[in-house]
Amino acid sequence: EMLAIATKRTAGLGLSNISFQEGRAEQIPALSGQFDAVLASLSLMYVIDRDAAAREIARVLRPGGCFVAAVWGGPEVADIVLFQQLAGSFAPRPPVPGVGPGALADPSRFVQQLERAGIQARVESHTTEFSFDDFPSAWAVLAGVTTAQLPPDRQEEAKAAVRAKMWPDGERSR
Repeated sequence: EMLAIATKRTAGLGLSNISFQEGRAEQIPALSGQFDAVLASLSLMYVIDRDAAAREIARVLRPGGCFVAAVWGGPEVADIVLFQQLAGSFAPRPPVPGVGPGALADPSRFVQQLERAGIQARVESHTTEFSFDDFPSAWAVLAGVTTAQLPPDRQEEAKAAVRAKMWPDGERSR
């Protein structure tokens, strides 16, 4: 669905030099040395085999190419991760440990994997915040995927836990 939306949007903008393909970071569907730049925006924290992903990123980059990634920090610095982890604690454990929001809060291991693959990496940290008018608005936007498969009673438990931890003084703006 995301690829269909992206294709429609680029066509609507009259952009004809962009194509989209479905793939995994561990096996990028592209020729070696095909790209000047690789961008991973909030996706690496969901990669199962980051060592393979590092090798694939290096493989598809042209010599001198650039790799840029954005990931969320841990729950102590990223409210959105705290929210997701609290809500997610009411869902069954993911089948793969170490994957999900906050998984790259300490990026040092992945930086080492990139360097072993031939990519010189540096980490820059920028703190951003999210803001919602009230708790119900935040819940509607942030908890959909995390709690969608939960039975209603577990969703209510998750909602209560997030509200108590993150909105202890009421449901107004955060």
